[in-house]
Amino acid sequence: MVRRAISPEALEAAFARIRPLILGHGGDIEIADISPEGVVSIKLVGACKACPNMAMTYVGPIRTYLMEVEGVAEVRCEQVNASIKTLDRLARLLGSRPLIA
Repeated sequence: MVRRAISPEALEAAFARIRPLILGHGGDIEIADISPEGVVSIKLVGACKACPNMAMTYVGPIRTYLMEVEGVAEVRCEQVNASIKTLDRLARLLGSRPLIA
């Protein structure tokens, strides 16, 4: 399967949708890495580093908007300390993209 390259412009457009939500809470989001396989690793900074709602923000707007970008296969955040099953349950409760098919 040939994966299309992730467009920097499309990725920045997704970040433009996410950032106001995060900046409004005293945090920010950064790209930590983009793998050749299309896995985008993000890092939350500022107030987001210690936020008790980090998992909800990750599976809600962050993962949802970034997964809409062509070429993005997955979004990861090492700071989120929850199982895939728990994150999937949260995503489904929020009406976001499920983590488990």
